[in-house]
Amino acid sequence: MPIEHLKQILADHREWLESNGQAGKKAELSYTQLQGLSLWRADLREAELSHASLQGADLDHARLGRANLRHARLEAASLWQANLRDADLSCAGLRGAKLDHADLSGANLCAADLTGASLWGAQMAGVRLEGAVGITDEQLKDAHLT
Repeated sequence: MPIEHLKQILADHREWLESNGQAGKKAELSYTQLQGLSLWRADLREAELSHASLQGADLDHARLGRANLRHARLEAASLWQANLRDADLSCAGLRGAKLDHADLSGANLCAADLTGASLWGAQMAGVRLEGAVGITDEQLKDAHLT
């Protein structure tokens, strides 16, 4: 996707958020190829990102609360201090992702692949992990589960 097109989608989405859906347009990025891009501090709350390819992307400090990230490919992505509160990450590929200090409160991680993901200091109260693979006690020991 050309970067100028992505910038326009983000601007339209920001307007949609600020107007409570009365103006702008909700970001529809499902099935898009966004590998390795910098989306640092991007505001993608409630965005549609299902099946998006975000491997190796920089999503540090991104706002992804209530976003639809079902089946998204986030392997080796950096989500340091990202807000993923109540996001749907079911069946997402998070192998090797950096989720340190991320807010995952209330997120759906059912059937997600968390093999080798870093969760140091992550807020995980109310996270759904049924069927998640690759999650270990070692990964969770420094996360905040309550």
